[in-house]
Amino acid sequence: MKKADIRLLLIVGAACVVLLIWRSLFQEDGASVVVQVDGEVYGTYSLSKDQTIRINDTNVLVISDGEAYMSEANCPDGLCISQGHISAEGTMIVCLPNRVVVQIVDTDDDKEESGVDSIAG
Repeated sequence: MKKADIRLLLIVGAACVVLLIWRSLFQEDGASVVVQVDGEVYGTYSLSKDQTIRINDTNVLVISDGEAYMSEANCPDGLCISQGHISAEGTMIVCLPNRVVVQIVDTDDDKEESGVDSIAG
């Protein structure tokens, strides 16, 4: 390896570390869990209330201590169970064989949406 290659690896590595630290410091926790089955919304549940949700006799989602995780699934690989606990806005658990998607969203009404709906002129 040349010196330039080592420098490049160090710069890329440092950038990755900075991005990981920034993400952990500034990523907000979500307020709700949206469960979708086959692209249709199955339900929206608060992260502040501990509960267990049975999803179409195929999956079991547990919400506890502000986090959500898949505790049971009848899919052959069980990857959705190994995806662990989620609580940050935008994170998700996907069970592809059962077509189940669990996503953390922020449903605070205090936040104003920004964007342009139309342009008049």
